[in-house]
Amino acid sequence: MSASLYVNGALVGILIDYLAAKQVSDPAFKAKLIQLQSQDRISLQMWISLLDEVAKLTPEPVVGLQIGQHIKASHTGIVGYLGMSCGSVGEALALFERFARLIYDANSLSMTVENEAVTISWGSEYITPGQLADETAISVFFSMVQIIAGRVLYPTKINFINEAPADITPYEDFFHCPVTFGGIRTIVEFPAEYLNITLNNNDAKLLDLLEDHAKTLLSTLPNDQFEDRFKQLLSDMLKKQEEMSLENIAKRMNTSTRTLQRRLNDHEVKFQELLSSVKLDLFHLYIKDESLTLFDIALLLGYSEQSAFTRAVKRWTGQLPKNFRK
Repeated sequence: MSASLYVNGALVGILIDYLAAKQVSDPAFKAKLIQLQSQDRISLQMWISLLDEVAKLTPEPVVGLQIGQHIKASHTGIVGYLGMSCGSVGEALALFERFARLIYDANSLSMTVENEAVTISWGSEYITPGQLADETAISVFFSMVQIIAGRVLYPTKINFINEAPADITPYEDFFHCPVTFGGIRTIVEFPAEYLNITLNNNDAKLLDLLEDHAKTLLSTLPNDQFEDRFKQLLSDMLKKQEEMSLENIAKRMNTSTRTLQRRLNDHEVKFQELLSSVKLDLFHLYIKDESLTLFDIALLLGYSEQSAFTRAVKRWTGQLPKNFRK
């Protein structure tokens, strides 16, 4: 799966700027970075290997956090300029959530607002990139938020999914907030009041143009096979007779219900139609097993009442379940 995960090639520019600031001279590696920067997308594995090489050239603590501080709008492609054209931080973050794949096409991103706090989180359903890549990504994200806002802002909580280092003090000094490790999602939390910060460079006309272009770019990205993976998950959950609510499915995917619904909408997938399709596939599988009664099959497909099961099969196939046993 990691072979189909990507980052925007423009992001490589941050490594060039970081090494220049550190006065590190490696002509061959710099030439490689310049070549990769010109590409629309590079694989996530390539990005991780580049970060490892930069870390070797600058062996310092929490090097990923330092790299992230060198972010510029140009390093994030169209998404950075989109954010800077918005009217508020909240509008910019909403667009960031929507077009995140244009920068970092890997694990799912979710933004929620609850109890006067905003939580931005990333799942781990496809890959765990490692601490260096994760700390770089979080530093890039929050540094970019500060650039867009035009002021110094600090989060109230950070969580990395990776194992805690021996000393977390450099992380807490950098973010000016508690930093934890472990769990299933990488989390950045900050006050909801940040969403209301107005931006000085907002340009509604430019924003409309950039958003249209971003939509076009998003439509050209390789198919992320979301529908196939989602159907497989539904099938696995049905076989285990798990609760088939969107809330429970989102938990299984290490994401939020809101993000899952957005991804379904983005892929023009209707949840109930897809669930019915999966149930029909399983029905055809189970009906061949003579050891299973029709009542057994109904229960396996999540129907506690035989009448509801019968109506469902008739709706799917135009026939009654018993007709498949003749």
